[in-house]
Amino acid sequence: MVACEFEYRRRFWMITLVYVLAYAFYNLDDLNILYAIVPGNQGVVQKDMLVRFLYAAAALLAACGAVLLTWAMAYRPHNAGADRTAFSIGGPFRYVRNPHYLSYFFLVLALGTFQSRLGFPVMLLAETVLLLRLVGREERLLKQEYGERFRSYAQSVPRLLPSLRPRFEDEGQLPRWRQALWDQAFHWGFVATLLAFAFTLSDPIGYAFAGATLAFLVLQKLVQARLIRMRLT
Repeated sequence: MVACEFEYRRRFWMITLVYVLAYAFYNLDDLNILYAIVPGNQGVVQKDMLVRFLYAAAALLAACGAVLLTWAMAYRPHNAGADRTAFSIGGPFRYVRNPHYLSYFFLVLALGTFQSRLGFPVMLLAETVLLLRLVGREERLLKQEYGERFRSYAQSVPRLLPSLRPRFEDEGQLPRWRQALWDQAFHWGFVATLLAFAFTLSDPIGYAFAGATLAFLVLQKLVQARLIRMRLT
């Protein structure tokens, strides 16, 4: 189960597209997944409190994903070139081979609380398949590019279920926390979106936080593209 080149090169937008398509199921089923699972015999106030608690739990899950992704990106080196796949064995990569994809799964699962009861299982299944395909593609590339070095690493470090202790020797790589926080600021924006919605259960506020996060992401991508062009000229 390996993603094609187009899926892999546009992986972030593919993950986003799957989420958006699943959200469209509100046209068929307008009941939110959390309101569907909260017991129906609760009063309005009690039901809202339970939903707030579930959104807060989702925010905590998203925060765990944000911490893991920021940590991973701090140790994930930039590609040597467009034809090179980044390979790191520092930081969280000593515990699990694909911490970045694991963190994306946490984020998608947390944001899945905004889906309908029909859209949520569709999203979960489609995103899981997509992420597994992306992992397969990336690890195939790493085997081709790094050969025995990656095979030795893969034999010691689990693929997606993190080990409780480091499984590979630390090579003394220094993390780049400032760059990682900048690169993953949008992820923290989604954590803020979930927290804001947990406190208010207000659609306008939720959309405002999500819109600001997406606007920042677009701006971030434009800045990154500009910097790349400046380096090439």
